Amino acid sequence: MPLVLDRIQVKVGFDFVADDLELVKDYLDSGRTPLLLFPGKNAISLDQKCDDEDQEDVIRRLQSEEQLLVVLDGTWSEARGMYLRSQALMNECQQVQFESETDSIYPVDLRKEPQRHCVSTLESCAQALMLLEPSKPCAAEAKEYLESSMQCMVDKRMQVSRERNREPRFERASSRIC
Repeated sequence: MPLVLDRIQVKVGFDFVADDLELVKDYLDSGRTPLLLFPGKNAISLDQKCDDEDQEDVIRRLQSEEQLLVVLDGTWSEARGMYLRSQALMNECQQVQFESETDSIYPVDLRKEPQRHCVSTLESCAQALMLLEPSKPCAAEAKEYLESSMQCMVDKRMQVSRERNREPRFERASSRIC
C-alpha cells in the first residue's frame, strides 16, 4: 500500500496504543477522531443507504473532511486479536464497516471470509477510499492500483497452487525407530 498511497504509516505488531502511532497521535491532538475499519455493533456503515438522517449526516461529514483511517492487517483471527489487545487505541477511534455484500477478488477455495461483506485488507482500503473520498480522482486511481495488485497476487497464488506437486512433502517411516 505504501507504493500507492502517499500518506501511510505501517506499524508491525499485535498490540497498539495511540501514543506509539505518530499519525494517530497528531490526529487526536488536533481534536479529531480517527476511523477504525473493523466491523462491530457500534460501527458506522460506509456503504449502506439508511433511513437515519443522523447517520447520513455523519457520512457526509466524513466525506467532506480529510480522514485518518486505521486498518488492522492480518488474517481475520489475527485482526480480531489486535483489536482485542489494543482497546486503548480502539476506544479513541470511530469504527466504520461495510455491510453490502461484495465479492472478494479472492476465490473461495483460497480464502474464506467470516461474512460476505468482509474482504481482504487491500480490497477494504480500496473500497474505503472510494466511499470516503468519492469526488477525488486519485481515490479511483488508487482503488484501481490496489485491486489490480491484489488480482495479480491472487493469480500468481492460483498458478503456484495448480503447478505445485500434489505429493506429500514427507513420508512417514513405515517402521518405528527405537
